[in-house]
Amino acid sequence: MTGSPDPTPESIPSQTKAIDANSWWKLADYAVFSSYVAAVFVVVAHHEPWADEAQAWLVARDLPFWKMLFRQMHYEISPGLWHVLLWVAQHVFHAPYSAMNWIGAVLAAAGAGVLIFCSPFPRPVRYLMSFSFYVAYQYAVVARPYVMLLLFGGLAALFYRRRAPVPFAIAIALLCGTSVHGCILAFALCLGAAWHVLVKRDWPVNESRNRYLAAVAIIVLAGIMVVVIARPAVDAGGESRFKHVEFNTLDLLLTDALVGPWAVGACVLLALTVFALRSGEAIVFVSGVGGLLAFEWLIFSLYQHRGVIVIALIVCLWVAWPKQQQWSPELTLTVLLLSGLFGIQTFWAVKSWRNDYVAMYSGSKDAAAYLHRVGADHANVFGFCFPVVAIQPYFDRSIFQNWPTAYLHMTQSEVDRVCVLDGPTVYDYLVVPVLNGDVNPYDNDLRRRGYFPVHLSPGRIFFKQGTWMSETFVIYRHRF
Repeated sequence: MTGSPDPTPESIPSQTKAIDANSWWKLADYAVFSSYVAAVFVVVAHHEPWADEAQAWLVARDLPFWKMLFRQMHYEISPGLWHVLLWVAQHVFHAPYSAMNWIGAVLAAAGAGVLIFCSPFPRPVRYLMSFSFYVAYQYAVVARPYVMLLLFGGLAALFYRRRAPVPFAIAIALLCGTSVHGCILAFALCLGAAWHVLVKRDWPVNESRNRYLAAVAIIVLAGIMVVVIARPAVDAGGESRFKHVEFNTLDLLLTDALVGPWAVGACVLLALTVFALRSGEAIVFVSGVGGLLAFEWLIFSLYQHRGVIVIALIVCLWVAWPKQQQWSPELTLTVLLLSGLFGIQTFWAVKSWRNDYVAMYSGSKDAAAYLHRVGADHANVFGFCFPVVAIQPYFDRSIFQNWPTAYLHMTQSEVDRVCVLDGPTVYDYLVVPVLNGDVNPYDNDLRRRGYFPVHLSPGRIFFKQGTWMSETFVIYRHRF
């Protein structure tokens, strides 16, 4: 009878060592993931949502489902998946406002789990990536659609490498539903898949033609839905006008997204681009990372959006990483660059966790508590400009007389109207946001009109090692 030869005594210790080493690494994976969840959840428990978080919650709270999806999303410039989740949480499960950040944290933790347990990077690099600033704070603690980017982008990269067309297409469709940035990253991954299927012909199309056709149908349908839902309205106002063309922000993008000074970030990005080029996945990396960098540079850029470049970097390198990791000088250099980059970003995350834990991210919760105490929700109250939307979720209706809805509809006329205190109306209270530290540019004018400050609710929107801007609210009362 033939069979496998019995292992020699010399081979048993080496096999045992390999098994033990793998078990230790698996244990380390679970320990790192548990630490991530614990850290993020502790900070979420102390986080006060700011205006952008509140706007999405209010839109989902106050609008019927189809009106929210097919009308308001034209003003939010969003494919709407985040709003759908919030709508279901409120209208099906009757979740309170505090649940929003926990929903975001769970989605972020799922993305970190996919990264830690399924990505091809060396484990130390995975661990640093999972604890980096955008993965562990900006797109985890702060509840915005970007909490879903790593989850669906990581799943798309995972199924891309496995050549699984239908799961890949589903992940792409969900990635498109996150944001405009997610659509750009999804487009890059689809370009790479099309290159392999149509040009290189190294994906097994003939063996599963129907599955590939189904995948194409899913992706095309997702693209059509994005265009139908997220197409900007003609009368959209505020940030949704997309008219901020700033050609001098490239250095800020590289500094904030990667590492400063900007020249260092540019060199790191160049080295990683060369690595992707040599891996055979240049199309994905250049169109994904480069496409988002160009969008942020030339079309529209805010501090909180710049981390999408980091998520794209992780996802595109995930696709490009060699399946057989034979160590070479090139691979060693790439690992060192990634370790340095995400090591610095982990330091940023720790600083932001601390800041958010010990200080108020937004003054909205404190301002709402004061307005409740003095009965201002039953008085004549004026809310000045978009940031005061952060106060509205703490009430069951709009408390501001100059706001027709609790959320801001984001038409240009409404954006302009809520930022003008004019006419003969005298209000009992005014709620005024202060976005630039302790400087209140409206104070002198309001005092001349007979208003005096009665309450200050400080808030600081943290970014990296410091503060991006304030979200402090000053409440004024009229001297009758």
